[in-house]
Amino acid sequence: MNRRILWTVGGVLAICATGCVDRQAQKESKATELVINNPVKSVTVQTAGTASVSEDVEITGDVTTSDDTTIGSKQNNRVVAVYVKDGDVVSKGQLLATLDDTGAEAQLKQAQAQVATAVASMSSARSSLAQAMQNLAVGPHRSTVGVLLARAQVNGSQRSLDKVVNGARPEERKQAQANLDSAKANLDLQKKQLDRMKTLVDEGALAGQSLDQQKATYDQAVAQVKSAQEAVNINDNGSRPEDVDAAKAQLQQAIESLKSAQDQKRLDPLLKDQVDAAQAQVESARAQLDSARAQIQIANQALADTKVYAPFSGRISGRPIQAGSVAGASSEIVRIVGGEGVYFNGQVPSSNIDKVQLGMPVRIHIDGLPDKSYDGKIVGVNPLADSVGRLFSVRVQFSSSTNDLRPGMFARGSVAIRTVQNAVVVPSVAIQSRGDDKYVFTVEAKKAHEVKVKTGLVKGDYTQVIGLPEGAQVIVSGQEDVLDGTKVDVKSKTTAFKDRPEGASEVQG
Repeated sequence: MNRRILWTVGGVLAICATGCVDRQAQKESKATELVINNPVKSVTVQTAGTASVSEDVEITGDVTTSDDTTIGSKQNNRVVAVYVKDGDVVSKGQLLATLDDTGAEAQLKQAQAQVATAVASMSSARSSLAQAMQNLAVGPHRSTVGVLLARAQVNGSQRSLDKVVNGARPEERKQAQANLDSAKANLDLQKKQLDRMKTLVDEGALAGQSLDQQKATYDQAVAQVKSAQEAVNINDNGSRPEDVDAAKAQLQQAIESLKSAQDQKRLDPLLKDQVDAAQAQVESARAQLDSARAQIQIANQALADTKVYAPFSGRISGRPIQAGSVAGASSEIVRIVGGEGVYFNGQVPSSNIDKVQLGMPVRIHIDGLPDKSYDGKIVGVNPLADSVGRLFSVRVQFSSSTNDLRPGMFARGSVAIRTVQNAVVVPSVAIQSRGDDKYVFTVEAKKAHEVKVKTGLVKGDYTQVIGLPEGAQVIVSGQEDVLDGTKVDVKSKTTAFKDRPEGASEVQG
């Protein structure tokens, strides 16, 4: 050993003599001198332990929210009252401001009046339709009966005239009596028909016009009875000139009645047109009613729009509009920033974007809240990079509570893209470098032993080393003053790895 030390000292002196400036050699020379002067060195060691270490990608950005809404006015109106101010916390559905509702109230009353008018028109149109349909149902039958009755009256009047002119014969007397009996039977029939129609008209099932027509028919039946009775009397008393004239007048009246009944029959096709017209009136009234009801909905909406409510829970951002101001259509009244949709919008350099995948967990730290950390996961990666810094936007959804977060806070996130379980780790200060080589000093049998290692991931103040067994006693203080084989005196010995700082970065070994 002494011979080796002397050769080393000689080599150092030779380098100095040549004037070559080699800092590494100077450092080793100084260490050698220290070893010669004080062969036993005091050191501090720590036991190499194991830990789970990972390679992380850092994401930096801001806390933001999808619930950031400017609430405006839907109408040109004057602001009557504002119930919030900048920074107020509001809940969903809370009344924020009130606009003047005078115009909306007037619009609503006008619409309600229009609905009432439309309802009345609809009722009248339906009544007209019901009457037209009733006329269509019974009119043709009634007109046919009228024609038949009128024709029968003409025939009866003609026979009466013939009898007056020709005088009565026994069979004519019998015929006259039969006519009288028939007229009476018809009168009874028309009387019953008249009574029935009176009942229907009183109940509203039939129009008054039908009753008038039946009354005329009944009057005709009464006249027929009288005429038949007179015919019988004439047969009994003989014909007189005035009787002949009366019979002729009766016949003429019967002929006119027949013409009137036939003209009424020709009007039957118009009954269907009356139904169609009444149906069109009903449809028109229905359209007017629908329009009036739509106006009520519009008026109610205009009235509702005079009240401004919070669409979600959040906080008022900025100064709201002042009471007394006139808010134009789409004017800003208040701005609400919510907390339900809070997420972390960060950026990742293009060199690391391929390492970031959807669903990866993220540990988030907020600069304004240094004592807390938050969990999240990646839910979106923008496929296009920022044209300036070549940064890709990443959206991270918080998994833990975000009640104390505010949009705009600066945040840092770390994504573990590679994890090594049970990695051997030592304090980073224990690792020495010589050119591209890295090594640590361990203590065995009170001597320092140089062990070449490869470094891996860094976890806080600790670094993963490859080539060193777990449990090795690694010098963490005083290693600058020792060489391989130097005698050491362990002054302090710490326990195995126990602190587990978060975060890791790659160290090439």
